[in-house]
Amino acid sequence: MSEQAVLIPNVLPPSPYEVALLPWEDAEAFVCLREEYFSAYPPGGPAERHIPEQIVWCDWRRRRLVLGERALHMASLDSRTSGEKRDALSRRALAVSGGTRPEISSAGAIKNDDDEDAETEQMWAGMVEQAETSEQLLEANAKDCYAQALACLPEETAEWFLETCETEEKYNEDRESLLRFLSGEVLPFFRKHLAGSQAGPTVRLQAWGESLDPHRMDRLMQLDERLTRQYEKLLGMLERARRSGPAQV
Repeated sequence: MSEQAVLIPNVLPPSPYEVALLPWEDAEAFVCLREEYFSAYPPGGPAERHIPEQIVWCDWRRRRLVLGERALHMASLDSRTSGEKRDALSRRALAVSGGTRPEISSAGAIKNDDDEDAETEQMWAGMVEQAETSEQLLEANAKDCYAQALACLPEETAEWFLETCETEEKYNEDRESLLRFLSGEVLPFFRKHLAGSQAGPTVRLQAWGESLDPHRMDRLMQLDERLTRQYEKLLGMLERARRSGPAQV
């Protein structure tokens, strides 16, 4: 109709659907959405007041599906990941990588991002390099090589060796013990953690991929299609009611 009276009040009466909001849903956001629709489609008759209510509720339920899709992914992600080193998901992610399984858990991998992994990788690579340099000094067996090799290590690693010498009889504060300690304990430990940081992105992709449950997702998609068709049908009904005018509604 050409000159439709705007009957929308300054303050809309409560929606009949507000009682169906879930406890954690934002009632103010629902009211704002409803006001937007009633501003775009000012009611000019009974049908034009009723249909927008249905449209608002249909739109709101479609928005719920976005949250539902994320919740499905997160629930699946939680059920498939573990804080245990070399857990099942990590093994699947690295099934074709070969070599020793790195020190990494799927739960740890998803807590990081690529930048954090790169920073961690750089740290472990630096520690490996220091330990290898120390090992090379000891293998060269030059004068004062023990003191130089010990000084070359990260401070925490040097303290680790000295404390081990105090508690384990097989190690002494000398060249041979430090060389055995580096080759038998330090470098394997450092290299495993370096490999773990390098494997982070691969494990993370595996976790994200496995979080997609196609069967449950298909049900969500079907519901979304139904709500979309209902939404479009309601809009069509509203447009026809507006063209008909109040007298013919």
